[in-house]
Amino acid sequence: MNTTEHIVEAFFRTCRNCFTLPDIKIMGGNNRQIDLLAYNYRLHRVYHVETSVTHCERWCPTVATLEEHFDYKFFGKPRQKEGTNSDYARGKTYKKQIYDAYGNFGINANNIYRVWCCWIVPIGVDVDGFIGKYCKSRGIAQNPIEVLSFRDEVIPALQKQVGTSHYEDDVLRTFSLLREYTSQIQQT
Repeated sequence: MNTTEHIVEAFFRTCRNCFTLPDIKIMGGNNRQIDLLAYNYRLHRVYHVETSVTHCERWCPTVATLEEHFDYKFFGKPRQKEGTNSDYARGKTYKKQIYDAYGNFGINANNIYRVWCCWIVPIGVDVDGFIGKYCKSRGIAQNPIEVLSFRDEVIPALQKQVGTSHYEDDVLRTFSLLREYTSQIQQT
């Protein structure tokens, strides 16, 4: 689990009150994995979370790249690649393997809430409208996809949630130290 995936995992655990399971290997999935499965017992919701974060605003995903990422990570469609030996050229998909991974944890694929976390949500793009059209075109009747902003939602929520307690989790401890740093600097 890389740093941004760990921060998103802490967000789901701490701010959304979920049980979390990171880095789930997709068996027979050609080096594929699920970044995070999270379960909110109170809401009876299971989230499949994928994190793709870089801190440059110009790398903000477009509707076309969101569609490509959703297809690849949530539904196992291979990326378009040159050559005759690629999964794309052979028409090989991994949707069944992804759904089997859900099943290994007793999760029905029809009950998954899918979350794509990126640095910022595309500005000036009707993301909700795009997601509605995307879900309709893929036959996803319920439990749609959410695009989550790492910069505007995840970081502020963790900053607000985490206090100054001594956390054993490295991410939460870092947020705790930064919170206390900010508090002390503002007092001087």
